[in-house]
Amino acid sequence: MTKHTRFIFVTLLALLAFSFTAMPIYAQTPTPIPIGPTLNALHSRNQLVCGVNQDVLGLGYLDPNSGDVVGLQVDLCRALAVALFGDPAAVQFPPYTSADAAMKALQSGDVDLLIRDMPWTLTADTSGLEFGPPIFYTGEGIMVRADGGAKTWKDLNSKTVCVVKGSTAESEILSYAASQSISLQLISPSSDSLQAAWKNLQDGRCDALSAERVQLLMLQKRATDPQSYLVWDGATDVYTHEPYAPIMRNDDEQWSNIVRWTMLGMIQAEQLGITSVTVESLVRQTDPKTNTPETDDAYLARVGPERARFLDSKFGIGAELGLTPDFMRQAIIAVGNYGEIYERHFGIQGDLPLVRGMNSLAINGGLMYAPDWR
Repeated sequence: MTKHTRFIFVTLLALLAFSFTAMPIYAQTPTPIPIGPTLNALHSRNQLVCGVNQDVLGLGYLDPNSGDVVGLQVDLCRALAVALFGDPAAVQFPPYTSADAAMKALQSGDVDLLIRDMPWTLTADTSGLEFGPPIFYTGEGIMVRADGGAKTWKDLNSKTVCVVKGSTAESEILSYAASQSISLQLISPSSDSLQAAWKNLQDGRCDALSAERVQLLMLQKRATDPQSYLVWDGATDVYTHEPYAPIMRNDDEQWSNIVRWTMLGMIQAEQLGITSVTVESLVRQTDPKTNTPETDDAYLARVGPERARFLDSKFGIGAELGLTPDFMRQAIIAVGNYGEIYERHFGIQGDLPLVRGMNSLAINGGLMYAPDWR
């Protein structure tokens, strides 16, 4: 190859590369894919069936005043119902009283997915289940009596800790204590009831109670004397890592992708600064005088390509999932982004005030992060 020929070849490659990078956003819109079995079944019944907690403040519980199931898990299910049907009410929440009952319902096909306090673990992930992205990070924590003086792990050395029989706390706390050169004695009730372990602490049969941290905060809030108890605060006081994530059957890739990207979309909306209040100002506008819609170039210049792919009926890429192009716009209008949902249930005015910590966006020091929407 001569120098002249080589120059022409390299120039053509450069022009070709530039043509792809300069390609307008609408030229990259994906082609809709065929509807899979789960989505087909959902469209036939026009209702999502979602298994959530119904007894855990903040996450999912039955509101005694309204009679409705409310919580972070519930709002995420409603966001999915909007993505599927355009209606946050198009979802049913069966009242499963245990994780085992909920899991059997999922495996039998009675529910479409679970979003509840069941952590993503290797064992669960390799048993025919599909986990979506984490939607809540938590772990096993410690509650003590406020007048007991135990504020750190060292304070618990040679003390007694109540745990629920068969729980994660029972299986994990001793190994963690040993890693900190601490000796503990475990006390577990004959039943596998958290209420029984809680009563042991109240009656002074142990120096501390260990369970999942949200559960501990709920027990404290519902106590007749909540100021008499202290739930240790801070990431270092949680000795297990338990990400809660949506759970699906591992038999329909399209359905798994719909759930995954709807959950990620709630986080992505917060990353992009799209809220239930601002979302309508970020969609394509129409000139009220001329009734002329905003041009593509003007719209992209105003909101940016990533927000356009997220919100616009033309640039949106929801068709790749078998959904409407702007499905996330409707979900955000209905329930807000992840930060709004968290604040609603765990904020100062929420059901169970809890500092976001690990559940903050990664840019704010937390673990919540969503890939680019493209």
